[in-house]
Amino acid sequence: MHRAYFTALALLLLASPAAACTEAAGSAEFQMDAGAWGEADDQFKPQGSEAIFTPQIGTQTARWNAGLSLNDADVCATFAMPATTADASRSYAGLLFWVTDKDNFYQAVISPNGMFTIARKVAGRIVQTPPVNWTQSAAVKTGPDAKNALRITAAGENVVLRINDTEVARFRGQAPEAASHAGIVASSAPSAVDTWRVAAFKAVDAKPAFTQAAAAEGTSSGEGAGVTGTIDAASSGCGGGKVLYDNAFAEHDANWGPKDSKFDIADGVATFNPAPGTPALRWNRVFVFGDMDACAEFTLANNTANPTTSYAGIVFWVQDSRNYYQAVVAPNGYFTVARIVDGKAIPKRPVAWTKLAAAKTGSKQKNTMRITIKGEQVDIAVNGSPAGSFKGEPPRWPSHIGLLAASADSKNGDTWQVGALKVTAPQ
Repeated sequence: MHRAYFTALALLLLASPAAACTEAAGSAEFQMDAGAWGEADDQFKPQGSEAIFTPQIGTQTARWNAGLSLNDADVCATFAMPATTADASRSYAGLLFWVTDKDNFYQAVISPNGMFTIARKVAGRIVQTPPVNWTQSAAVKTGPDAKNALRITAAGENVVLRINDTEVARFRGQAPEAASHAGIVASSAPSAVDTWRVAAFKAVDAKPAFTQAAAAEGTSSGEGAGVTGTIDAASSGCGGGKVLYDNAFAEHDANWGPKDSKFDIADGVATFNPAPGTPALRWNRVFVFGDMDACAEFTLANNTANPTTSYAGIVFWVQDSRNYYQAVVAPNGYFTVARIVDGKAIPKRPVAWTKLAAAKTGSKQKNTMRITIKGEQVDIAVNGSPAGSFKGEPPRWPSHIGLLAASADSKNGDTWQVGALKVTAPQ
């Protein structure tokens, strides 16, 4: 990774709140002459440099500037709380970013009760696990007509949300493949119409800042053109298609859930310490995939008391903690695929427990698992050799990917380490 990239990333994410966002032509963004924001109606009315949202009861309405395309985006606006609301916990408003169409976007919103969240919509469906859960924050000004300045900066896959000049959240998100749009959203509580006033919307494409920083560091723009914010953690036995997600597990990432006694990420590995006789499951809560080619490396760090009940692998087609598929390898060289529905394994496994000649047995042996998914077809390899193939039942929408490890029922349990998870487009 080029040093110029990190320099430019720091310049964008740590810039003062009055920097890039004020450089955009914000005062004219709500003017409807060019029709960029869509037609005015009962729920959205521009008034000079302001916009007034009056969403229907119990619904949200969103608008974005279709004429403004952004790569690395810096977006801000000021939102005035409703003068009155029937339910301060069910009304909200905020910024849209990474908008590709009406069915695919992220939204960062605040509520009159002083809480905020960042949610994501994919293929017309709100992702069940948001990038940032609803959180109470002293940075949010409450009360009738209280004004709050929201600012989103998105550099590569890195997103920062500031409220009234205070950073309240940052995370690694799944950025669109091409330039996207930015806008605003507001919702009314279920029992009455709420009125939100939005002013000073500004948006700037911060991509030129990267080019300038690269030049200052002596790096050509062509040399850094392939940098997307991912870490190049390619491992042998993985797919060679376009990289969709890459994680070298250098440090803990909140997208995988909290650090605890069962799971931690540091120093190049994700470490599982499941309780004896139980599995531990984690999945990335932000990134979702359709067809994909995924791989990761699994190592049992200790000698297990029972190699038939200690195992680790990749979970895919993850909808939630009770619905997913799991492909796992055990330290005795056996492999299987199971489907979990409503928290229980389906009796007939897609792939029964099978002894693999290619699997390395015992502790401290590294096994690379690769899963290729195209539609209903799933093909799995271990250390480059076929391990299983079947037609499954994928979710109706893009889903999550994760990791799983289980300990044998012994006094101390087992420790599994996972390295270099990579997801590419299948070829």
